Amino acid sequence: MEKILVPVDFSEHTDKTCQYALEIAKRFNSEIRLFHSYFDQVIVSDSSFPTGIDTNTMMNEQLLIDIEKRAKLDIQELQSKLIDQVKHEKIKDVKIVYTLVGGDPENEIVSLCDEYKPDIIIMGSSGKGNKGILMGSVSKKVMNNAKVPVLAIPETYSYSGINKIMYATEFNESDSDIIKKLLKMFSSFDIKINCVHLNLDDDRTVDNEMMANMKRIFAEENKNGIIHFEIIDCDKVATEIENYVINNQINIIAFLSQKRNIFQKLFKNIVTKKHLFEAGVPLLAFHG
Repeated sequence: MEKILVPVDFSEHTDKTCQYALEIAKRFNSEIRLFHSYFDQVIVSDSSFPTGIDTNTMMNEQLLIDIEKRAKLDIQELQSKLIDQVKHEKIKDVKIVYTLVGGDPENEIVSLCDEYKPDIIIMGSSGKGNKGILMGSVSKKVMNNAKVPVLAIPETYSYSGINKIMYATEFNESDSDIIKKLLKMFSSFDIKINCVHLNLDDDRTVDNEMMANMKRIFAEENKNGIIHFEIIDCDKVATEIENYVINNQINIIAFLSQKRNIFQKLFKNIVTKKHLFEAGVPLLAFHG
């Protein structure tokens, strides 16, 4: 991973997100690009900015200038803090740069990805039990629209290593490619992958056949204990995922992010991003 994009909002959660990114950057000698998008215009109703801002009030030019100045000071201060940490810890070949723009966070992040081409986006998420912050709502939208992997870090989570990754499969044709990407992305970590399917139906015949096919594709990794395959029968999805994460010491849940069509939304037996967010660990979304 040569380039890591880290959107920040200067909340208390920003430091945890940056520290997580730095831990990964250490392993790959990555460049970390801090990114912040500040409010610079009248907000429309479907914007990612806080709803407390009056969309009918025109902001005067001086206030917009002050907002930009404050944002520039904040991101430069954060950059300096991380550079000092890199020097203090004698971390080699990790570069800290930043991009500051005005606009809507979600759109600007996706736009920068097209230009900067990061290997991964690491950003904050409101996580389990949180009432919701700006970056939490934006992360879910970026997961749906960014073409690069997005790692969302819950506010309550602190980096504790990357050893066990749960890949939540719905038996998509992209699964094998994503698992290969996971092995490559975290090649500098001694990781093990638990490929898990949550079965919400009474009949698991088809699921067994699909999982058996995945085992054949990764027969060597399965034999060497690098990848473990498992089907779990469950009724309460969120509870089952949370218990699995705790019992198996999962550090990251990876999944294929797909927009549901109207037909799919009619059915309850679907594992959603909401279920995964409730597990309280970082989520790694791959674009589908």
